[in-house]
Amino acid sequence: MNKIENIDALVLAGGKSSRMNFLDKALLKYDKNKTFLEKITQELDDFENLMVSINKNQNFLIPRGTIITDTIENAGPIEGIYQGLINTKSDFIFVTTCDMPNITKEFINFILQFISHDYDAVIIKDGKGKTYPLFGIYNKSALSTIERSIMDKNYRLQELLSELNVKYINLSNTTFDCQKLLRSIDTQEELKFNSIFMGNKPFVAICGAKNSGKTLLIEELLKHFNDAGFKVATIKFDSDYNLDELDEELNRYKKSGAKGSLLFSKNSYILLKDRVNNNFFQYLNYFKDFDIILLEDFKHEPFPKIEILKESISLTPSCNPTNLLFYVSDSNKILEDKSLKSINLKDTISIFKEILKISNL
Repeated sequence: MNKIENIDALVLAGGKSSRMNFLDKALLKYDKNKTFLEKITQELDDFENLMVSINKNQNFLIPRGTIITDTIENAGPIEGIYQGLINTKSDFIFVTTCDMPNITKEFINFILQFISHDYDAVIIKDGKGKTYPLFGIYNKSALSTIERSIMDKNYRLQELLSELNVKYINLSNTTFDCQKLLRSIDTQEELKFNSIFMGNKPFVAICGAKNSGKTLLIEELLKHFNDAGFKVATIKFDSDYNLDELDEELNRYKKSGAKGSLLFSKNSYILLKDRVNNNFFQYLNYFKDFDIILLEDFKHEPFPKIEILKESISLTPSCNPTNLLFYVSDSNKILEDKSLKSINLKDTISIFKEILKISNL
């Protein structure tokens, strides 16, 4: 493919990362093979010229491109954008940050369609009206306004945009999932979630009200995954289930003082160990050789989830909306609501295909 020559790319990597214990986000692991910066650089490989903006206190190697350094301390990303526009030989720069590693080349190419000398900037706006000034295109025509803002010590990007001639790209009528693509990884918990869901072993929680059909849906999805050749595991938490009753002999060992017991036969095994903490993520180590893990319930946790809204049970969402992927329902009211992303509960093949698409399987 021909390199993009009329616009340079800029990755902002100079933040303090205070909520990430001051770790350089650019060097965080996206998966076992790539750092955040390596993943983003890979998505930007069509650009002829790439710049990485850092602050004076940082010092690390970059996969390719040129390092530019802030000259004003504590000015934030506006200083990085300013330095990018000063250092570019093109009229435009495409800007992204090192803490949004889920961006894709397809998404970037979509934004580049709107490049124009008629605007100082081209900025994304999601379906809820939120704007993303750190993902878009900036024109050199914006330089004087940015310089004035920095001299006035007004570093707020939203106020800068109000003074620029901006083209806003509304994603509400597109198929792009901006919640996923533009997710900023700012904390250790968000990093843990991202490394599991976006890494090599994606997992999805099937949740909903009691008796909404979670187990039935998982059973149908398992059939589709198996037919397609995927190796799938399931995880379920039941606070009332007594694992000590699972095998009488193992329970006898436990009562006698064993902290762990293994029972195995020719084709399977059961491992019982005392649970020493409440960290769910430790159990994922048991599923390293699976393609995807389906969780049943976990509706209060911030995991990627599908919520069942069943007409005979409840049409009121009861799950933590954080990282909701979509609803499944048998209600026309839900399915016809354009403000909700939903799939018919009976159409399990479409649910299966959407999971494949979201999890990059």
